[in-house]
Order: sequence, then C-alpha cells, then structure tokens
Amino acid sequence: MKIKAIFYKTLFSFIFLSLFLAACSSGELRGSNNRVYGIDKSFRDFYRKMGGVEILGPVISEVFSWEENQCQYTENALMCFNQNLSQNQGYFFFPIGAMFGGNAFVNEANSNAILAVYEGFMPLYQQLGGESITGKLLTPVRYNLQEKRIEQYFENIGFYRQMSDPDDKGQLLAYGAYTCDEKCKFTARQGAGVNLNANTVSMPFLSFIKRFEQLDAFGEPLTAPIEIQPGLIQQVYQNAVFIGNPALPETIHLLDVPVRLGVKQDQPGPQLYSLDDNMVFYVVNSPNGFHVPSVFDQFIIQHGGRELSGSPLCEVYEDGDHIRQCFQNYCLDYLPSNQAVKMVPLGQEFLQTMNIQTEQVVHFEYTAQTVTILIQEKSSHVSLNEEQELQIQVLRTENRTPLQNIAAELKITLPDGNEYFYDVPATDEYGISKITIPAIKRVQNGSVLTYSLCLNVPGGEPLCVNDSYLIW
Repeated sequence: MKIKAIFYKTLFSFIFLSLFLAACSSGELRGSNNRVYGIDKSFRDFYRKMGGVEILGPVISEVFSWEENQCQYTENALMCFNQNLSQNQGYFFFPIGAMFGGNAFVNEANSNAILAVYEGFMPLYQQLGGESITGKLLTPVRYNLQEKRIEQYFENIGFYRQMSDPDDKGQLLAYGAYTCDEKCKFTARQGAGVNLNANTVSMPFLSFIKRFEQLDAFGEPLTAPIEIQPGLIQQVYQNAVFIGNPALPETIHLLDVPVRLGVKQDQPGPQLYSLDDNMVFYVVNSPNGFHVPSVFDQFIIQHGGRELSGSPLCEVYEDGDHIRQCFQNYCLDYLPSNQAVKMVPLGQEFLQTMNIQTEQVVHFEYTAQTVTILIQEKSSHVSLNEEQELQIQVLRTENRTPLQNIAAELKITLPDGNEYFYDVPATDEYGISKITIPAIKRVQNGSVLTYSLCLNVPGGEPLCVNDSYLIW
C-alpha cells in the first residue's frame, strides 16, 4: 500500500519530530499548563470532517513540514497531508500507535484474545471512516486497571471509555499529547492519557456484559481470563464470577459465589406482601418463596433477569446502614441514603478461596505498601530569591515499574503556618514528574520550609510524602 511505504520507512527515527519541536516557540496560552494553536487552513476541512475539537481535541502545535508531508498535532492525533497520495484526498493520521511497539502490547501478543473492534467503539470507528483512518487494530479490547477504563489501540489513534460512561460513549486516547510530550506544553485531559506501563487485562465477556443497563455493575476484573477446560473460560470480577464460552453467549452464566462462600440462607415461606408493599414475590419451591424489594427486582431485570441472578437465598435483611439480599449468584445492597442499588463486592473474598497462580491476579490498589514515591530536590537549601525544583518519581513497589499519569498536590508550609498549594503535573512514561516552586521571599534566612506531596489516586488512605528544605 503506497501510503505505508511513504512513512513507514522512517517511522522509528522520528527525527523530524525533534526538529519541529525545537522550532516550536509560539502559541496562545490557555490556562496554566496548556498551549493551544489555531488550525492551519490546509487542515481545516479534514479537522472538521473528523469531528473537530470534540473528537480530535484542541490543536496543540503549529503546522510543520516533514519530507513530502505537512503535519499538525492535535491532542489525540497527528494530522498529515501528502499531495501525492490519493487515498482520503491525501490526508491521514500518522501511525503513532505503531511506534509504541516493543513490549507495549506483549501481553496481548501472547494471549489467545481475538482482535476485533469492540462494538462499543464501532459507532465512532465508523464515523471516522474505519481502518483507512484508524489504521490496523493493535490490541483486543482490554481493561486498564490504573486508568480504570476500557481501551483499544490502533496504529493511528486509540479508543477508550470509562466503565461508568453512558453506553457507546467512545473517546480517543491522547496520542498527540503523548508523542509531542512536554515540548507541546499540553497535558492530556484526565483519563485520556496514553499509559503503556499500566496493568491491563483482556475482557472476553465484555460484549455479554454490554447488554445490560450498567457496564460497571459487575465491577472491575480481578483476574485474567482463566481457561478451566477447553472452551470454558472463567473470570473473577469484583462483584461476580463469569463462566462460559465467550463465543457462545448462551453458555455464559455466573458462578454461585454466595453459596460457595456460605452466606446467610433461609427456608422459603408463603407470600405475605405484594407490589402494594413494594415487594415482588419470587417463587422458589411452589408455593413458597422469598419477597424481593421492587428496587432489587428492577435491578435484576436490567441485568439479565433471574437466569443470571439465580433464586433468592434469603429474605431481605438489614446489614449496618444498608439493606441486603443474596441470590444464588450475587448479593445486592440498597443504600437508603442515596437510594442506590449495588452488587456486593464478593469477588475478592472468593479469590482467596481459589488456587490460582499469582500472575493471573490483576487487581491493583494504591496503598502505602504497593506504591513508592521518590522525591529529588534540586538542592537541600536555596536562597531567598531562588526557585526550588522537585523531581517526583512514582513506582510500583513490587517490581519497581513506573506508574504513569499520576497527578499530585504539593503543599508548602511556612514557619508562620501559612500554606501554599501547587498542582503537580501527571507522571510520564517513566513515572516522573517535575515541579518548580517559586521563590518565597516572605521568610527569613535560615527558615525551614516543610512540604507534603499527596498523590491524586483512588483509595481509602492518602498517599503522601513529607519533607523539607532550607532557605539559606
């Protein structure tokens, strides 16, 4: 294919990028970190056709020349034009994803996962123009445990959506911001950054789960798909365990985790309440059964019905500040404070009963035991008129691999108790971020300034490092 021959011959050199970035010096500053530019007139129609700022993100560089091409970065892509190409009237997205290469997709390469465009991304994929625009598919649809998102990488662009996003809300990964890096002076929007170091896991049951009301109802996957016998896959999620052949939806069901964990079970009894009492009677052993609150019944209907939930194991009961009822395959909680129904997270408890290999467990939590924060100061002491610089590195404690896209907040405390707060940019692919602290002149020589750096990560406990430096 002619277009491949033109740019693949020098794909991995990327010398032109360095030349362009070194020359890039102007632009309109929007906000404290991000610099954006006007769309060049030569890309105006293509940019609009591809969805403009809503799909491609803002323009983050000036137009520049490379060999026979004119190119310009957006947050999510690198647009290029070559007058010698006939396909797409000479316009294309540079294959940024192809340069990731190396070990970026090694897990997918060694798995048996089938490469196919995830149906949730299909509307946007087709809107953009299919493979001629996106390039070839590089990964199966997978779950990124650090970014808490579903993602799929293509040669030219990447797709993602959060588990809690509305159905079919596909968005593009920030390929452009990742490649242009800090020289473009643009930080990708939260949740969209390319993260090649994150733990990922394929989700063979995703198409089955997508049929239901809430994609995130079953929680995150806690294990890789495990083949327990030929054609039979099992995967543990936070709230349930799927089992079956993903290629044959009629075989997919939930494991009876509550039964195996020995949860509370009652003997079925006669019907005493009806819909007038906001109860639905589930017959278990005719004519006896259990009363199920209407809110639970509605949730069950929206998530595969009784075929997926199984029969109730007990009557509804109070458990602390919520109301609970367990079924054969999952338990439900109702929280009166916000009127929300959620599955009970039994997956982790069930995982402890399984005899599986450590590498098949993929759940990661940000704790003081799993995350290491390293801070390097420019100097242990600075003068009154001098800036201090901190380099922060965030690592996974177990194997010292970098944790990417981790932002933080820095608090500086003066001797008189006054405090200054600074936003720390997200860590890069090496887990590194840097911040410059302006000179603070309202202190005396010999003062000690203490600081606390806390990571912006999910979890119950704050992850912070405290230290200090001297004004001298």
